[in-house]
Amino acid sequence: MAKKLLRRESDYLPTIWAAGAAVYRMRRGRPEILLTHRPRYDDWSLPKGKLDRGEGFRECAEREVQEESGVTGVVEDFIGTVGYVTGAGNKKAVRYWLLQAKDEAFKPNREVDKIRWFPPKKAMAKATYSRDEAIITSAVQMAKGREPGTFYLVRHADAGNKKKWRKADVVRPISKKGQEQVESLTTRLVRTPVTNVISSPSLRCEQTVAPLAARLGLHVETAGALRRESTPEKLTRLIRKSPGRRTVLCSHGETIGPFIERLAEDPKVDLRGPMEWPKGSVWVLTTRRKRVIKARYIPPA
Repeated sequence: MAKKLLRRESDYLPTIWAAGAAVYRMRRGRPEILLTHRPRYDDWSLPKGKLDRGEGFRECAEREVQEESGVTGVVEDFIGTVGYVTGAGNKKAVRYWLLQAKDEAFKPNREVDKIRWFPPKKAMAKATYSRDEAIITSAVQMAKGREPGTFYLVRHADAGNKKKWRKADVVRPISKKGQEQVESLTTRLVRTPVTNVISSPSLRCEQTVAPLAARLGLHVETAGALRRESTPEKLTRLIRKSPGRRTVLCSHGETIGPFIERLAEDPKVDLRGPMEWPKGSVWVLTTRRKRVIKARYIPPA
């Protein structure tokens, strides 16, 4: 994690690690999503559970699906990681996979007393927790073989007055105001499935997304295409080459501004929002076939 955060790294790290799956089956050419009912919580949710000692995330996801629902199948792809705070106040990170059901032999058990298959919209309406909606949405798109890419283009949090900073600009840290923006940003994005986090090498950018990465158990990568001196062409190439489906990118106003302006000039891009990119803001980019087709603005909290 980036150094000199105003809070300790341990403040963000999960204390509970878990894995689960969005399980689907095809009926008349359309996917149905599996939800499980847990009598202890009286909730409907995607199957998931804590890792056993020495167990990998994917292995855990397959085991939990089989134990809770009696379903076995084929793990097709990684959806992403989400984080939340449990009712007991513990930070939890859950990694989800897409699993196509092949066999089903459900028996009510101590944890799950019933399961049901739902069309996607009804599954999202039935799910007790809103965080499951984003997982279900991604799972359905993946099952249909047409999932778009999603990039969260974040401008770094407030880093004070650069004119008063006497050291190299690359090591200028976020301010106390910036820390507040980071907290809001982390809370906003932690419930969204994320596959990877990439930042400008500048300290203030790394500090902006490091807490989110820590909460999700991810590593912050750095890329020159996100530097302050970068160009729209370089950022476009980074997006096209990124292997992740749901990627957080953190950069500078000097880079984000010209990039968004270039998108606004493209009649094929559905751009929604003002031509703004203040510190702590997010532009959500949707891609198809590696090209940006939509851009939606989210102001700082």
